[in-house]
This record gives sequence, C-alpha cells and structure tokens, in this order.
Amino acid sequence: MNRMDDAGKQAKPRRAWLSLGLGAFLSALAFWLIARSVNLDATLAALASSQLSWVLLAFILQIGATLSSVRRWQILLQPYPTHFWSLTQILFVAHLLNTLLPAKLGTMARVLLAAEEEKLNVGFVFGSVALEKVLDTLVMLVLFLVLAPFAPLPEWARDALGASVLVVLLGVIVLASVSRVREPLLSVLARGEAKLFGARSQRLTAFARGMLESLANLRGRREAFSVLLWTAMIWTLGIAVNYVLFLALGLVLPWSAAIFILVVLQIGTRVPALPANLGVFHYLVILALGVYRVPESDALAYAILLHLVVFILPAFLGAACALPLSARLTALVSAQWRRS
Repeated sequence: MNRMDDAGKQAKPRRAWLSLGLGAFLSALAFWLIARSVNLDATLAALASSQLSWVLLAFILQIGATLSSVRRWQILLQPYPTHFWSLTQILFVAHLLNTLLPAKLGTMARVLLAAEEEKLNVGFVFGSVALEKVLDTLVMLVLFLVLAPFAPLPEWARDALGASVLVVLLGVIVLASVSRVREPLLSVLARGEAKLFGARSQRLTAFARGMLESLANLRGRREAFSVLLWTAMIWTLGIAVNYVLFLALGLVLPWSAAIFILVVLQIGTRVPALPANLGVFHYLVILALGVYRVPESDALAYAILLHLVVFILPAFLGAACALPLSARLTALVSAQWRRS
C-alpha cells in the first residue's frame, strides 16, 4: 500500500507538469498563428481608439454575470443554508487561481473552501459544480441551434455540436436515474470501501452520498425553474458583455456574433493552455470574428479587451478576496493533497 501511495504522489507532479507543458505548447502555437496574420500597429491603433465608457459597462455586466452565478450556486446547494457574500468571495478566489495557475485548480479550491466555510459535504459541493457544467453545456447546445439559421457556422463549429449533445444526454440520463440507483450504488460502494480500507473508512461513501444528493436536488420543479432562470441570466449577461465591447471598438456586428464568440470560447478554452488561457483565448476570438469577416488586427484588439474584462479585472477582485482566505485555503489544499 505504501508503495502505491508513493507512486501516486510521484505521479501527481508529472501529470501537473505534463498539463502545463501541453498548455504552454498550445498557447505558443496560438501566439505564433496570431503573429503571422496580425498587424500589431493596427491592433494598437484600434485599442487606442476604443471607448473606455463601453469597456467599463462591459466590466459591470461581467460582475453581474458573476453574481448571478453565485445565486444559481446557492440554489444548487439547497436545502442547506449558505451565505451569498461568502460564496461570492470564494468564486472570485477560484477565478483568481484559475487565472494564475494551470489545470483549473481554482475549481478544486472552490469546492474545498465552500465545503469548509459553509460546513457542507465535499461531495455535495462537487455535485453542485458538476451540475453547473451540465446546465451550461445545455445552454450552449440551445444557442448552437439558435445560431444555425443566422450565422455562417464553419465546419469545426458544427463538429463540436455532436460532443455537446453527448454531454447533455449523459447529464440528463444521470439526473433521471439518480434517485433509482442512489441507495444500491451507495451500498455497493460502502462494502467495497470497507474491504479495501477497513470497516471504519466512510470517506469515499460520504463523498458519493453528497454528490448524489446534490444531483437529486434539481428534480424539484421550483428549484429547477429557479436554476434555469439564473442560468439564462448568466448567459444573457455574457452575450451583452461581448456585444458592448463591439461598441467599444466601433465594430458593427449582429447579436449572433456576440453569441457565437461566447459559444466558441466555452468550447475552446476547455483545452490545456497557459494560465488565463493566454494565446488560446485570443486566437479563438480571432477565429470566431473571422467568420464575420472582421480583420485580424481588429479581432485581436477585441480579444485583448474581452480578456481584460472577463479574466484580468475580476482576478484583481479575487486577489482582494483571497487575503482573508489564503491561510485556510493553503491548509485545505495541503490536507487534500496528502489524503489523495
């Protein structure tokens, strides 16, 4: 057992370095592709002529989207009472970590901090975050279908539709069957854990019980309606951010372009990249705006502003929120690392 533990601990840094190396390669490739096609002087001129009032409005809308995400998360964590501003602080800290560190480590920190601060089961919190991903994928699929008649979708965007459909179908199947398989699954898991780790070990079973409880929460009509309403609000504000930044640069584009950028970024930024999705984010925006015949230099200026609004500025808020939580977060992550 000790040898297996030592091997697992040695494999973690290797996986982290592999993810970072792959992300660095993809980001470097994206930067190279951008450099080949962009006139930097034209990009700087476009940025210099941008209207800061529209950029400020876009940032306010982005904060609104974040607060809407917190409210949706609160509903997904019901019936347990939670504190809105505590969850807001945690979400901004998670964003900061995702901006600064590779491998989306902010998500793990978000789960651990919320479980600690709100006295919740870690599996239950993890299940709520997983539900968010399924819901956002569902909205992305709907937007794909809405875009199809109005936007000249390239082949690579249509290919991504199949993967999105598969994720949504799996999510629906899990939600529909969770109440039926919950107790039998937990019983099998408890027996297996007892044989492997001893009769007193219940950590894995408790984690699974919390996660299944979280997944079952959306079966209530009232909760499901509230979650869908806030999900629609989050995506509407995200689309509005994209459109307002068109106005900041004087780009005359339809609403479908703002929707298309949001969908493309949701799909494309899931691949490994440098922290803050540097390079990959910008190249995806250039590709998306290329569908609407926006010059590469103007598209890069837009990508820089959008990255500032959705990544960099919220990260400063995350830094402010992280000050009172940093010591506790370090202890939680260290403890979780030793356990796993």
